[in-house]
Amino acid sequence: MRIEIISTGDEIVTGLVVDTNAAWLSALLLEQGWQVRRRATVGDNLADLKAVLQESAGRAEVVLVCGGLGPTADDLTAQAAAEAFGQPLTLFPDWLATITARYAGRGRPMPTSNAKQAWLPRECEILDNPVGTACGFLVHHSAGHGQSRLFFTPGVPFEFKQMVREQILPRLKVLAGAQADTELRRFYSFGISESALSDKLDATPWPSGIELGYRSAMPLIELKLIGHGASAADMAAAEARLLGETRPWLVGRGDEEPASQILALLGDRPLTLFEGESRGALLALCHEHPQLKAHFSGDLAAELGELTGVDKGLSLTIGMAGADGVPLLLCADGQQIGQTVKLSHPDPQSGRRILAFAALDMLRRHLLGVPVIADYLTLPRTAQRAD
Repeated sequence: MRIEIISTGDEIVTGLVVDTNAAWLSALLLEQGWQVRRRATVGDNLADLKAVLQESAGRAEVVLVCGGLGPTADDLTAQAAAEAFGQPLTLFPDWLATITARYAGRGRPMPTSNAKQAWLPRECEILDNPVGTACGFLVHHSAGHGQSRLFFTPGVPFEFKQMVREQILPRLKVLAGAQADTELRRFYSFGISESALSDKLDATPWPSGIELGYRSAMPLIELKLIGHGASAADMAAAEARLLGETRPWLVGRGDEEPASQILALLGDRPLTLFEGESRGALLALCHEHPQLKAHFSGDLAAELGELTGVDKGLSLTIGMAGADGVPLLLCADGQQIGQTVKLSHPDPQSGRRILAFAALDMLRRHLLGVPVIADYLTLPRTAQRAD
């Protein structure tokens, strides 16, 4: 199912407003196994709106259009849809009555301009908006690839999100089920670059109906294995191939963030953090753990042999940067295992996240009973310690 998103509004094109709706919608659709193919942004210009609607409808089976359904003169989306698809604007009396009743419920008369929101493309289907005056609507358009469905929503985020969840997602699930089952499997890697992953995973084509996507989310790289009507055997084989190539750097899988997965392994065991160079980045990853103690100090050692942790229980220590790099130490009931890593990243904040996850990955490996020290391709190790 090919999906495109169109965001409208001069305020978005000019950068005065950040388009959080499109980002949220793309991520939500991906969770369902549907990867958006294109996103477009267009200002409040009737000709431009008509052109982009026709272009997307000519390519995509589903087009999701956000914004431009308000009562003012610059809200042109309904008119653009009417002209683009030959469905003249027509008054929908039921929605006009809904708007009127909502104002009456607030003890106010409806402004005349709000009547504009009840004039919609003649053959459209209304999508209810229980919290606002702008209804959404669905337009069907016959294109070369078959039927295109264009869903129009208001741009107010809480109205938009409720409409997507309650009105649009159920319809998309029915549509996707009628075409082919879509399945999404997510995996997370650490310590390997996106290009190195591509070298390992993209040299050979994936089976028909299966594609692999990448998303860099510092300090991790998410791998998305997406099956479009693929058989269970093909998905299993694709997953086995992915795991075979990435297992040394795999730190999580599924919809839950890897840090949360690692903390779940702890159960109710206490964890103590000592942070230097990471400046709270490790605490940011672990703050949800109920049995957590965290300390920050700029006086922590820069030498691995001088770092300490707790004598009992579990602790992670990230020292200060020295000539050889930054030392990391795991203490587990008296046992001490550490390494010094050479960090090279132009963005200090990203560097701190890398250090924090490297320490957390030591804990993950300890809890899983595998060697605590991993071989990362992007984080050279200059020293190692096991007491």
